[in-house]
Amino acid sequence: MRRGLTLVGPHRDDLAIEIDGVDARAFGSRGQQRLVALALRLAEVLPVTEAAGTAPVLLLDDALSELDRTVRGHVLQEMQSAEQVFLTTPEPPTVEGAAMFHVSGGSVAAA
Repeated sequence: MRRGLTLVGPHRDDLAIEIDGVDARAFGSRGQQRLVALALRLAEVLPVTEAAGTAPVLLLDDALSELDRTVRGHVLQEMQSAEQVFLTTPEPPTVEGAAMFHVSGGSVAAA
């Protein structure tokens, strides 16, 4: 209480993720690190849905940058299992049935 923050708990833990036995945070490429972060977000959907009783809305800002075309396709396929996803990207992906919006100068228009 004196410090004004919680000193223990899961939010203070570090999660070590390895790719082929090597620390992804220190030695993974930017694309690999991005993919790990996306995988963790997507893995949270089911437990959060079960705990809350309703599916979360995923807000992903420029999540596909630094991923190659093949990996982007796989990530987009996995994202489709989520109920609602807002994804910002400078290069619009092709996603069947997705609503697309264009933001420019503070205005939003359906694409």
